[in-house]
Amino acid sequence: MEGVDKEKVQKVIYEMSKGSKYFENEQRKEALTKQKIEHLRAQCATLTDNDISHFQKVAERKMLELEASRDLSKIWLHTDMDAFYAAVETLEDPSLKGKPLAVGSMSMITTASYEARKFGVRAAMPGFIGCKLCPGLVFVRPNFERYTHYNELTRKVFQRYDPSFIATSLDEAYLNITSVCIERSITGEEVTMNISNCHSALLTRSMLIELLVMFHMSCQHSFTTDKVYLLHHLFS
Repeated sequence: MEGVDKEKVQKVIYEMSKGSKYFENEQRKEALTKQKIEHLRAQCATLTDNDISHFQKVAERKMLELEASRDLSKIWLHTDMDAFYAAVETLEDPSLKGKPLAVGSMSMITTASYEARKFGVRAAMPGFIGCKLCPGLVFVRPNFERYTHYNELTRKVFQRYDPSFIATSLDEAYLNITSVCIERSITGEEVTMNISNCHSALLTRSMLIELLVMFHMSCQHSFTTDKVYLLHHLFS
């Protein structure tokens, strides 16, 4: 996130992790990565101009093949709930609103609220390091039964726009909104333009309003005519 003192965060993580199994494992991974980089550099050093020209042509042919195979007739919506677990906990306990919140334990943080992220606290970080970065960090134990309940509610909303939507996790999904756009005479380009300009994005606003009314949570959307090439126009 913007405003986070990354140098300070990295220093705290280094000092707090030093000597631990996690630290030793990270050192091993870093050494392996450096070894791979040096190996690739050595390989590059042996390439001739003819080799480079050949591989460039191979890459260009592959790019043309991939471009020709893209299906641009569909309009996809990618939706990702913001700090989902933390948002659910705040909804269940309004006293947590505005506080730096971590869902997890001293061993590992599953999700951090945006208030906590301002201090450099993030998911997959040991909780004791999170406390060092943010002394006022509030911990809540994960409640996956609760998260699944709210996930089922979001899916009911998604089904109104795409009965065959693809869920990749509890808080993330891909929706094919082609039919909805046709029915409402809205093109994918118009939808993304409306979102980027924060004007009359009726399709996205109607879905977002339903989500906000239901959960009082925020949600991010991005659109594309090809799932592989997502256009990151976010609306929250």
